[in-house]
Amino acid sequence: MTNPLSAQTISGYVTSADEEPLSGASIWLPAQETGTVTNHSGYFEISSPGDGYWVLVVRYLGYQTLEKTITLPEDAEKTLMITLELTIIQTEELLVSGKLFDRISRYQPTQTYTAVEIQQRNTSSIGTLLDGESGVAMRSMGHAPARPVVRGMDGERIQVLQNGMKVGDFSATGHDHAVIIDPATVDRVDIVRGPASLMYGSSAMGGIVNVHTGDIPNLWANGISGYFGAEGQSGTESLNGNLRLTHGSDNKAFTIRSSLRNTGNMQTPVGEIPGSDSRSTSLATGGTWRHANGFSGGSIQFTDKQYGIPEDPFNQDEEVKLAMQRISVQGVSHHKMERDFLEALEARIVYNYYTHEEVEYEYEDNKLINEDLELAIDHHFFQSDLLFQHGSHGWIDNGTAGMTFEWRDVSVGGDEALTPDARGITVAGYLIEEIRLPHNWNFQSGVRLEWNRIKAISNADFPAAGTVCNHGVWAASIGISGPLTRSLVAGIQLSRAHRTPSLEELFADAIHFAAGAYEVGDENLDNEVGYGLDLFMDYHSDRWQLHMALFGNRITNYISLRPTGNYEPDRGYPILEYYSSDAEILGGEALAKYNPTERWNLSLQADYIHGSELSDNSRQALPFMPPVRLSARTEYDIGKWWAAIGIRRVFTQNRTAESEEKTDEYTLTNASVGARLGTTGLHHITLSGDNLFDITWRDHLSRIEQRDIPMMGRNIRISYRYTF
Repeated sequence: MTNPLSAQTISGYVTSADEEPLSGASIWLPAQETGTVTNHSGYFEISSPGDGYWVLVVRYLGYQTLEKTITLPEDAEKTLMITLELTIIQTEELLVSGKLFDRISRYQPTQTYTAVEIQQRNTSSIGTLLDGESGVAMRSMGHAPARPVVRGMDGERIQVLQNGMKVGDFSATGHDHAVIIDPATVDRVDIVRGPASLMYGSSAMGGIVNVHTGDIPNLWANGISGYFGAEGQSGTESLNGNLRLTHGSDNKAFTIRSSLRNTGNMQTPVGEIPGSDSRSTSLATGGTWRHANGFSGGSIQFTDKQYGIPEDPFNQDEEVKLAMQRISVQGVSHHKMERDFLEALEARIVYNYYTHEEVEYEYEDNKLINEDLELAIDHHFFQSDLLFQHGSHGWIDNGTAGMTFEWRDVSVGGDEALTPDARGITVAGYLIEEIRLPHNWNFQSGVRLEWNRIKAISNADFPAAGTVCNHGVWAASIGISGPLTRSLVAGIQLSRAHRTPSLEELFADAIHFAAGAYEVGDENLDNEVGYGLDLFMDYHSDRWQLHMALFGNRITNYISLRPTGNYEPDRGYPILEYYSSDAEILGGEALAKYNPTERWNLSLQADYIHGSELSDNSRQALPFMPPVRLSARTEYDIGKWWAAIGIRRVFTQNRTAESEEKTDEYTLTNASVGARLGTTGLHHITLSGDNLFDITWRDHLSRIEQRDIPMMGRNIRISYRYTF
């Protein structure tokens, strides 16, 4: 490739072999980490980074994926005519970092957000970034620790990964714990369901959220390329800046990135919430060497994050701050195999060192009089994966086999050490296969066998600890999908997930100060075993795109926290205990999108979740289940600029667990405008307003709702990104 000289527009039509336009086809430019979709006429436009040779990837469900090399500026002067051939029902979007394999399939489309789409959204946290998408809500305790909740599943039932590997933070174990990744550093986010999720663990009943940071480059131009950006928000008086530079040559590339974020207190319709500020710093560098049969690369990342937990706005005498740091080293080596059946081999490793502190500050007459380290955690985590991909053989279309080894060492201290120290090992193997069926139908299956060992080790607060827990578990998934008609695709999936209790669920016995509770674990908790059924249907026509999904999960020994009715005598915190109960979670999602013209679209979206305990036949509601949500959005896009307005209606949630308060209905109105400009580079500018009418609202999944603290009021956000 040559150095980019000027930004240009690539345009064209995507049709089937019989010249029918393919509406909603995905157009992806990997080198730019950006994409678009075709309109009802099969037409698309996408901006390129400049002169040179570029690969354009075109996908459509039920058709063969096409990779087309284009030459600029010559092809910018043409209208491309792209024809796709029918194939089995599959998609080939890269679901893991570093081009793990070119064909990791799943039984239904995965939600994917490109760098440009991320720049247009609220990037305060991974939770705020994805909140409001179909089936995705957020668990929050202030904006900083917000984490995704998928189909009512939270904690370790949702795996948040970085470049396909585990992050090593403690965001899954406590609602006051943040995902340490800053979304401003992310190039792409995938939400993965189906058999492919078995590559990442047996416990991910709700799915995988995989964030891709691009610190190990896989595609690059010769010379210097990259981006820089900035974002400001009025609702938190925040500023964020980020930068990436990549230097590429014919077979090598090196990259460096940085991000700084400084966020003030949350502004609500009833006033400022003290102690809800945050700041973070992220630095990373990495490189890739492309060799004859593949590529190898590595990266090192450092992140420092500090934030407050909202307290009673009328009590300024106490403040809670959490501080966390992580050093992460990742490596990957990918090799194509010169064999008919075995196509590729990849090895990956990651080492994460993570520290976590929760500090209480006490004030008198606005002067600091006491500072206590309530909880301190040191976590060493190592993971190595070895994966094999095979190609077609008879009725088997493709498949992936892999092995995983994980080691962790946890040290816990502070005035209120929540658990004993612990060491753990996980060894697993998995196999995912895809089988061609007649009439363009497709069968997928996966199985994972896993052995876990965790040993509690004595520390100052748990001198008698020494329990050893060994668990052999298995998880599996099967799915079938295919076309019912030319425009209608349907599928069904059955799955089994298996989750072992966490360290906190087994051994906690102390005040969790930042969470405002005394937590008590139970060493006798059994494993969670979940059985899931998913059905989906997708319809595409010239102007319409419809999606509907129904799902049900039956979970044995579902683990959650419940109040005992007692209070810790010294500080008066409520005592909560971990317990298990059989449970079911049922729900559905629906999305309708209509394109009156090629530039204008209208969409309507709804989701519903119903969670119940089953053990005592009372069908008591599970805690923190999202209420019914309905949203509508319209967007007008002419290429160089776009505008959108959306309304989200959230209904009253009065079906609550014991001691859980209901939340009232509310309606939020959002609007945004943006521009895509540039000649020597691409400027992306977005101006948006959230909660335009400054409505007072409380999210049912907010863990601060019972302190009577509302969510953010009107928030004006402006973001800018320049790609060169």
